[in-house]
Amino acid sequence: MIIGDILIGLAMVTAVVAALGYGLYYKNEDSVKLKLANQSYYLLLASLVLASGLLLSQILIHNFQINYVYSYSSRSLTTFYLISTFWAGQEGTFLLWTLISAFLGFLLIKKHAQKNPLVMLFLLMVNIFLLIILIKKNPFAMIWDVHKDASLGFMPADGSGLNPLLHNPWMVIHPPILFIGYASTVIPFAFAMSALVRRDFQNWVKDARNWIIFTILTLGTGIMLGAYWAYTTLGWGGYWGWDPVENSSLIPWLLSVALLHGVIIQNSQKGLVRTNLFLAGLSFIAMLWGSFLTRSGVLTDFSVHSFGESGLNMYFIIFIALFVGLFLFFYMKASKKIKSIKFAEGLFSRETFMLIGILSVLISAIFIFAGTSSPIFTGLVGKAANVSVNYYNTVNVPILVFLLFSAALAPILAWKVSELRNRSTVIKSALISLFLTIFAILLGLTEPVSIILFLLSVFAISLNSYVVFQRIRSHKINYGGYLTHVGIGLMMIGILTSSVYDTSEKLSLPQGTFKASKLGYSVKFLGFKDMPDGRNRVKLEIKTGEKIIPAEAQFYWSDYTKSYMVSPYVKIELLKDVYISPISYSPAKQQNVYEVVLSKGETKEVKHLNITFHDFEMSNSHSDPAASMVVKANVTVKAVDGDDGQSYNLEPEYILKQGSFISPDVPIPNQDASLKIGAIDASNGSIKLQLVTNDQNAEQTENMLGVQISKKPLIIILWFGTLLAIAGIIFSLIYRVNKNR
Repeated sequence: MIIGDILIGLAMVTAVVAALGYGLYYKNEDSVKLKLANQSYYLLLASLVLASGLLLSQILIHNFQINYVYSYSSRSLTTFYLISTFWAGQEGTFLLWTLISAFLGFLLIKKHAQKNPLVMLFLLMVNIFLLIILIKKNPFAMIWDVHKDASLGFMPADGSGLNPLLHNPWMVIHPPILFIGYASTVIPFAFAMSALVRRDFQNWVKDARNWIIFTILTLGTGIMLGAYWAYTTLGWGGYWGWDPVENSSLIPWLLSVALLHGVIIQNSQKGLVRTNLFLAGLSFIAMLWGSFLTRSGVLTDFSVHSFGESGLNMYFIIFIALFVGLFLFFYMKASKKIKSIKFAEGLFSRETFMLIGILSVLISAIFIFAGTSSPIFTGLVGKAANVSVNYYNTVNVPILVFLLFSAALAPILAWKVSELRNRSTVIKSALISLFLTIFAILLGLTEPVSIILFLLSVFAISLNSYVVFQRIRSHKINYGGYLTHVGIGLMMIGILTSSVYDTSEKLSLPQGTFKASKLGYSVKFLGFKDMPDGRNRVKLEIKTGEKIIPAEAQFYWSDYTKSYMVSPYVKIELLKDVYISPISYSPAKQQNVYEVVLSKGETKEVKHLNITFHDFEMSNSHSDPAASMVVKANVTVKAVDGDDGQSYNLEPEYILKQGSFISPDVPIPNQDASLKIGAIDASNGSIKLQLVTNDQNAEQTENMLGVQISKKPLIIILWFGTLLAIAGIIFSLIYRVNKNR
């Protein structure tokens, strides 16, 4: 669309002019150049607002001549989900990112453009690169520009539709909040770069501190919204799987947390000057690297969230190399001018324990970065591979010990001097923590690592709650950080109880009959409920004691993803969540099936047939293009009473297709029967074969629904702790903004 192209081009030109204007104003302080730069920036923002409004309007009126609209929307979507298609694809997310970045810069102009124009210059350098991406990945490209078989002026009757995973209210608000966090990481970086160039190593942290808190708030909120979406939508029973795309947001968040605590030390004690400058650069570069990982296509085989190949690899590599080079050049040049300031003496000072916390967070970010980037690193020397979930859990557990210990003690220690004040409070908190930990052990907390983390979490909650209470009683309102520590301690307890001590069981439910589980619940499968949007649901009933609760869970085949889409039913209780997720469905059919389990080389007689299993082989190819994996079994069948001595070599297949395994019947020559695979146990090399006969007395099987039912104790503590942590960050931000005013 020509108007859209013009607006993107105008944004590019005005961004370059504004950047040059701020750079020249820094050199000679010519007010004319400052005015030109400011006006150009206003025009940049206006162009992006108009471009965004134009794209959204074309989505709402279903202009499928625009390739982006065609690719991610359809006429069946409600207005709510139509709006979310704005950020469903690469082009839209880059436009959203650029718009947010430009708006955040607009908030800086009044206070900082004149006194610190380099901040605007470095911010605009990021916007210029994003605009280069938008020119490459044009959201206004017409369908005939992208699809060569589409004729000029062609209008498709409907669009391709929205990914079913995004048909969720949480996913409508999660990406914009996350992108606000992404965009805000550049502001502390811009302040740090300006400080390096101007050799003003102390004052920049006063201007950047609120923005660091804002970054932690938006990135953290976006991450936890994504976690809750995963828990209630994906059906895998979890909220965090150390997915590379999850980690790409977590790493800059961790580095921003470390930076904030470093800035607190610098504001109070003038220390950690080099460290804070380095962390400001590192958090921004980590955001760029995470964007490269998720948008270049390198993680397509390792993450369900990653975008596919985009053709942007070289752009991102140049972008990252440019900013890494600029940052290291100015950092190395300026660090020689930074005077070292004597750190606190002794062990028991607030600086020391805050430094332990900063180092803990930094080391965690480094390990997570290494694991997340492993597909790239391993691909350089051989076949690309990803680390397991156990890697992340193993490396982070000892780090958490130090982190919780520092978060507990730092708030009650004094600056500079090594002095353990409030000893009685520490002793009381330690006794409370010990008592509650013993109580938790009696209730089933058994693993040593879990016991240690539980003890330290309660210790951190107790001491930080004491500080919050004391400040509220003294009418002091700067308690947000300590409230956040309380929330994080509660989150840690919620993670322990819900992850380490959850129990689950798989059930096969015949339609119309209650089936008991070992978890104390009986479940009945009633059938399917057809929905107007095609996202059909499974109707269930859950029985506990005499109480029967109706339940529904989504379970439908999606042509968009070529797989079954599952959203679980979650029954929220005070002490636990009951989580039920469908995993398979077998419709009723008339058959007489005889099953036999065979090891390699073993022969057994079934219905006057000797069946010998030799071995099986696995392949990724099959005549059916919808199959994603095929296992073939080499089997010999011979009639026991046959007079010709004829044996037959058969190859029944076990095919993964459309989200479930199927095995087609293989007819047995000269027998009114067929053979297929029921199951394979690769661990011991055995196979379950099913002999299907056409006997007159065949019985009717039942509709069977496979579900996984889980019990997650005290997971509500995780979500409550999350809300408390976010509330604490909000209170901190409000306090800092009011103080600056």
